[in-house]
Amino acid sequence: MSSVQIVRLLLAAWTLLIISVIRPARAQSSTPLSVEDALDVRTFVDLLPIALSPHGQWLAYTVKDNRRARRGDLETWARTGVRNIFTGSDVWISNVETGATRNLTSGRDDNFLPAWSPDGHYLAFLSNRDGSGQARLWIWDARKNELKRVSDVNVRAEQIAWTPDNRNIVVTTVPEALSLEGYVRRRVSGAAAQDWKRNRTETTSVLLYSANGADRRATQELPSSDPWNLNWALRDLVLVDVRSGKSNVIVRSQKIVKFLVSPDGSRVAYTNQKRFGKAGSQQILFDLVTVSLSTGAQRVVAADIPLGFAGEFSWSPKGTRLAYILSGPAERSNDCYVVDADGGNRKNLTSLPPSREWRHSETPLWDSAGERIYFVKDGALWRASLTQNEAMEVARVPARQIVQLIPKSEGRIWTPDGGTSAIVVTHDNLGKQDGFYKIHLQNGESAVLLEKRQCYTCRHVNEGQSTAVTADENHVVYFTEDAGHDADIWVSDASFEKPRRSTHLNSKFDKYVMGSARLVSWLGDDGEPLQGALLLPPGYQDGKRFPLIVWVYGSSSLSNHFDHFGFEGSGAFNMQLLATRGYAVLAPDSPQHPGVPLLDLAKTVLPGVNKVIEMGIADPDRLGVMGHSNGGYGTLGLIVQTNRFKAAMEADGMGDLVGSYGQMDGSGAAFGSSNLENGQNALGGTPWQVRDRYIENSPVFYLDRVETPLLIIHAAKDGAVAPFLGDQMFVGLRRLGKEVVYAKYEGEDHSPLYWSYANQMDFCNRMISWFEEHLETKQLRSGRSDAAR
Repeated sequence: MSSVQIVRLLLAAWTLLIISVIRPARAQSSTPLSVEDALDVRTFVDLLPIALSPHGQWLAYTVKDNRRARRGDLETWARTGVRNIFTGSDVWISNVETGATRNLTSGRDDNFLPAWSPDGHYLAFLSNRDGSGQARLWIWDARKNELKRVSDVNVRAEQIAWTPDNRNIVVTTVPEALSLEGYVRRRVSGAAAQDWKRNRTETTSVLLYSANGADRRATQELPSSDPWNLNWALRDLVLVDVRSGKSNVIVRSQKIVKFLVSPDGSRVAYTNQKRFGKAGSQQILFDLVTVSLSTGAQRVVAADIPLGFAGEFSWSPKGTRLAYILSGPAERSNDCYVVDADGGNRKNLTSLPPSREWRHSETPLWDSAGERIYFVKDGALWRASLTQNEAMEVARVPARQIVQLIPKSEGRIWTPDGGTSAIVVTHDNLGKQDGFYKIHLQNGESAVLLEKRQCYTCRHVNEGQSTAVTADENHVVYFTEDAGHDADIWVSDASFEKPRRSTHLNSKFDKYVMGSARLVSWLGDDGEPLQGALLLPPGYQDGKRFPLIVWVYGSSSLSNHFDHFGFEGSGAFNMQLLATRGYAVLAPDSPQHPGVPLLDLAKTVLPGVNKVIEMGIADPDRLGVMGHSNGGYGTLGLIVQTNRFKAAMEADGMGDLVGSYGQMDGSGAAFGSSNLENGQNALGGTPWQVRDRYIENSPVFYLDRVETPLLIIHAAKDGAVAPFLGDQMFVGLRRLGKEVVYAKYEGEDHSPLYWSYANQMDFCNRMISWFEEHLETKQLRSGRSDAAR
């Protein structure tokens, strides 16, 4: 070979090497994530599960197009049956084997909550596509590829249940006894329709609230102060014939939260939320009720039971018993009960010691024989036996918390090897990642199947509904995301050796180099070990300092968001909007103790900021802080205690705990009262019991100390934090001559995630511009990283 040929070969090889290096860089952009791309997204709709066809070939799910989404409030939800989180949604289907994907409802109106018939012939869903403005029951005929409205009843539901014979669907609807206007009045104001008519004349529009202390003293009833209106669940339970469209009301005007058809199709059981346990509490007491589909006879099989917000329970495989686990904000025993479906013979199977923390509803899962029940308590897998009336701890995974069991069908645990082992979802509290682990049900041995710094529980759906298992039990479908990748659905066999991606909702993100996450650890001022999730700019190199934004939310461990896309998911709070503009973002743990939430903010968050500065990452002269809701309170709480931050933004927050305690919505519900007595920012009593705590922990009384420029954001129809609380902060700071800007968004409710697209755009651009101006980073618009000082 000549020297010329050798040179040519070397040049060719070098060219190939250069191309291989350059191609990925061309495929991805180092420019900042545009606001348009961050908001023009599709997302899986919260609260709604994956629906897997009976033969395991197709999965159906609900996808929201953020550009098509509309603002909504409680009245709109009551009037139409479409919650704000469901607007702009479509039903999509994907082939489990091939990945072929189709938008079944084609972007027309709002379509959500798919549910397959037992034979896979039909896919039922809710839609307002008939032009009525009402959520109604529709089906897709998979064999004919046809969409058809089944009934004209006005549905108000978060569930659809088929009967085993494929002929009927059970849904909840507007109560037959109420007109639509009367129903809206009950939902929004809490007033009965007849009372409204009696109190209203041609010249008045009075809405009457009353609290008769004399009557309560006579009956020895405790005072009440509901944190929200339980009438959101007021509805009829209706059986709809799929072929004829005829409907039959089987339960009338109850506050139905969860309902399940029995395995033999003879009965329906439901949880009826009756009342809050006591004033100042968010603990709901339920009745568990069964109703015969043939006779309509109803029986309360368990009364006044404390359950979590979702009211979870399950049928035994033969449909003869029901199981539930005590849960909720005030419940610590978390005992598992079974009761005969005919009533009576109620048994506590566990008698467990109190749990360390409260938990949301959990569905108890039965084995195939209906003799044992599995559940999670304090991070371990437990089993209760019906025959022995006792419970035992089955397994703990070393250095992990078991957080979720996987059902193979409604109420039954997935044991892919015929009953020897179960697969559970775990969480690594130190590494802040989820995992799938296999648990041997006899000896408790565990083995990791999948753990890749990802989140498998980030979708906000009810217990056990973030996964689905094929009928042959060979495959599981689940959600996954991480700090740099948005949520998608994946499919795997029971070994998890070769999981494959089934959806790709937002391919536009593929062109960006996203920021990367790492964990940071420090000690709080009281010596408490704390962690934070730190999002670094793309291509971060040690030794460079960047402006730091602290994303705060008191009482929470935000380090658990380490494996969430952009820490807060797609949308207006996606922290990749800041990271890709050259900011580091810290999401710190900020635990709080009763009576001192303001002081706890400084004791936990500021040492975390110091840690990131000590690591050589944060520029101490360019620190910002922001938060939403209770994070807005946290932002205000920090800037009245320190002048270290050069810019701050609080959205839909509050600075006056006395005012927050006394806010009331149109129904008379007072969310702030329960929140401040026993919830977030718990002060341990009422303002009449611990008056000084309310004053000492209210930033409004320290506004004269503020030196940090503040951007206040508030929704004008905020139902969670009253808009006057935003007004109050602006008025006070303006009167004191502080630098403050107030952006109030008309027509919007509490969370910017569900605002109109135009207002989301304005919010994000305003946030970015505010920090660029006050942290002197306007040059970052061009995508250049901020150099080290």
